[in-house]
Amino acid sequence: MLKAFAVKGVALAASAAMVWALPPGWEVVAAVAIVLAAIGFLTYTIAHPRSQFFARVVDRLATHERVVALTFDDGPDPVVTPQILDVLRAHRARATFFVLGERAARHPELIRRMQREGHTVGTHTQRHRLRFHFGSATYVQREIEDAIRVVTQILHVRPTLFRPPQGLRTPCFVSGWRRTRGLTCVTWSVRGFDSRPTTADAIVARVVHGLDAGAIVAL
Repeated sequence: MLKAFAVKGVALAASAAMVWALPPGWEVVAAVAIVLAAIGFLTYTIAHPRSQFFARVVDRLATHERVVALTFDDGPDPVVTPQILDVLRAHRARATFFVLGERAARHPELIRRMQREGHTVGTHTQRHRLRFHFGSATYVQREIEDAIRVVTQILHVRPTLFRPPQGLRTPCFVSGWRRTRGLTCVTWSVRGFDSRPTTADAIVARVVHGLDAGAIVAL
C-alpha cells in the first residue's frame, strides 16, 4: 500500500510541477484539475465496493452460474428481520446477515433462527457509528471484535464474514482491520439503497438492473 501511495504521490508531484510550465492564466485551472483528480482517486479507493486499494474485499461470487448472494445489513430488527426470514423460508432461499453486535445481544433468538434456517451470520461492527471510519486502530479493532464476541457467544461458532459500515475502507479502518484475524471483508456488486426513502418497486428495479451471475446484493 505504501508503494502505491508513493507512485501516486510522484504522479501528483509531477503534475504539480507541470503547472508552472503552462501559459499564464492556466495555473488555477490546472491546479483545480489536479485537486479534483486526487479527490476522485481517494473517493474511489475508500468507497467503491470493488476497490482493493486499502483492503482486500470480496464483491461478488466466483461463479458463472445464474445465482446471486442476498445480504442484509444492520439487523436484527425485531419487526423487520422475522418478516425477511419468513419470506426467505417461503422461497427456500438462503442469505447472509451482517448483524450489529449490540442488536444481536438484544435479540439473540433471531440470530439463532438465522442459523437454524440455514443462513450465514456475519458481523457489521458492534454499534455502526460514524466514528468507526475515523477512530484509532484500537477503537476499530474493538468495534469489530466486540461484535464477533457477541455472535460467537450466541451461536458457539465464530463468524468469518465482515462488512464495514457503508462499505467504506478508510485508512483508519485498515489500521484496525489489520489487527484482526480470520475475517473476510465483503462488499457488494449491487445495492438496493433501501435505507433511503423509496418504494419496493424502485428497490427491485435498481437491483435487477445490476444483476448478473455471482452478484452480491446488499440490502
